[in-house]
Amino acid sequence: MKTKLWPQSRSGRWSAGLSIAFIVLIMLKMMGALPLPTFAVAALGLAGFIAGIAAIVGRKERAILVFLPILVGLLIISWTVAEIVYPH
Repeated sequence: MKTKLWPQSRSGRWSAGLSIAFIVLIMLKMMGALPLPTFAVAALGLAGFIAGIAAIVGRKERAILVFLPILVGLLIISWTVAEIVYPH
């Protein structure tokens, strides 16, 4: 079985696109070129996470770019939990 890079299902494509948008926007925010609140950018990552879960569970999608939003979403969730547990 040959593994594909880009997902075939609609939810898989949405999850990959939202995850790539999150990565680009967070990099622009870190450089200071984007005056968006972090919550708004993180919402894109979480939406990609939910769409990725839906693509994997509902559509049995196994493309490589569907697993990227899962990693991004887990990173956002762990960062949020760490901010709540250990505030600065």
